[in-house]
Amino acid sequence: MTREVLIVGSGPAAAGAALAATHCPGVHVAVIDVGTRLGDANQQARLRMGSLPPERWEAGDLAMISGLPAASDLGGLPEKRSFGSDFPFRDTGQRGELTASGEVNRALVSGAYGGFSNVWGAQIMPFTAATFHDWPVGADEMYRHYASILRHVPHAAEQDDLAELFPIFGTSTPLPRLSERSSLVLARYARHRNRLARHGIVLGRARLAFKAADCVRCGLCMTGCPYLLIYSASQTMDELRANGQITYHGGLLAVAVEEADGRATVIAREIRTGRCQRFTADRVFLACGAVGTARLAMSSLRLFDTPAVVHESRQFALPFFSRATRADPRHAADFTLNQFNMVISLDSVGRDLSQLHFYTYNSAFSDALPAFLKGNWAHGIRGQLLRRVSVAIGYLPSWASPTFTMQVHPPRAPWELPSLTIAPECHRFVQNPMLRTVLARVACSARWLDLWPGLAMLTVSATGKSYHWGGVFPHAHKPAGRFGSDLFGRIAPWSRVHLVDASVFPSVPATTFTLTVMANAHRIADSALCELE
Repeated sequence: MTREVLIVGSGPAAAGAALAATHCPGVHVAVIDVGTRLGDANQQARLRMGSLPPERWEAGDLAMISGLPAASDLGGLPEKRSFGSDFPFRDTGQRGELTASGEVNRALVSGAYGGFSNVWGAQIMPFTAATFHDWPVGADEMYRHYASILRHVPHAAEQDDLAELFPIFGTSTPLPRLSERSSLVLARYARHRNRLARHGIVLGRARLAFKAADCVRCGLCMTGCPYLLIYSASQTMDELRANGQITYHGGLLAVAVEEADGRATVIAREIRTGRCQRFTADRVFLACGAVGTARLAMSSLRLFDTPAVVHESRQFALPFFSRATRADPRHAADFTLNQFNMVISLDSVGRDLSQLHFYTYNSAFSDALPAFLKGNWAHGIRGQLLRRVSVAIGYLPSWASPTFTMQVHPPRAPWELPSLTIAPECHRFVQNPMLRTVLARVACSARWLDLWPGLAMLTVSATGKSYHWGGVFPHAHKPAGRFGSDLFGRIAPWSRVHLVDASVFPSVPATTFTLTVMANAHRIADSALCELE
């Protein structure tokens, strides 16, 4: 007998669940999704460029798809663009009736086909084994699902000192040639490894989800690879659709979930017409992103006017300066994703740590310079500065970061999403004890690495701006209260509805996030379909 499975969403969690579900025999998988996509003009420009070598690109096409991140009034990094478009952040109904107080990122739910993986940094490292000491799921089990995901996701990874904390799973490829500055930093690290280890500092090459062997180093990684070498969850969805393994229904916004008589139902509203449809299945996997899924679940279970805590791995950005001058990076043929990582461990097991992802140049560097350095008169100064600067994006774990709360209120009409209020925790993050310790150790390492942190230029991202958040319904062996889920992402009284994204994370460490989102979704779907039935 065929079992019907319904997945809500198309981002990384949805892709992880779909990979597991389509592997189980006798299962028919349907996906409902908002499905916002890149506009036609940008898509056509991308297609033309993707069919040609860089030297044959038209200037107009290049200008269209290489739009730089958009400035934001919020603290932290500007908002990225994908092929010159804001479609991953555009509100097509999924963020309706959302209000926030203070400095809060309001783009907390993506309606894009592929979700926020359209604009992620492609970092694809696992959580450390010690992280899972706080989870009811063991590291060995999670590592099995990491390996399953990486059989379907292209990734570049190399054995180095980071592998002691972050194992490499499956077959990987080397990164493309690193920039000159990255190579010099890693060479200095190799000479001073023992000194740095005494301060809990380990460096290694980035782990990235992209087809590194095909990279032509055109420098457009951060605005959108014309050759689609950087992985997006949309690629998994496209492949499963092309193979006839899933049925996809786009243009639908899920507004309610019900369960009765051993079946689960999702009510979804057509975005174009407003008409509602009902989808019934044996199992439903909610993969709308941590806030989107929590909002849908809280509304469906009528958990109104009750604050729920969201745990975030808070993000910060820090420029670094090198004394040694090298070639002008604006004229180098380099890939511009994260090139190397620094891990600062504050314990001996790899739980309390911070991770910094280093970028040695991309076009946003020039754009971010102060206005007085952008004039023609400053051309020489600008070049000398860019020869020396790197930027690191760092994270602290959720247990050392401020939280925020989300609260849903009754919808104004039937089959509408409830209004949603976001409130940040009052917290002076720059005085965070763990952050201060991390920055002190980074500063101490500067003389060995020739990476001198511009501590006065530290920027802390606004609440929700890290996109590394979750834990509204954390997994537990015995869920307590109304905000808890079992090992399979089920919250009382549901038994056929599973939350599969970061909404069920018991904690959010300061390491890369998306691989674990996909692996945990894969674990839940695999267990629900192969063990629970």
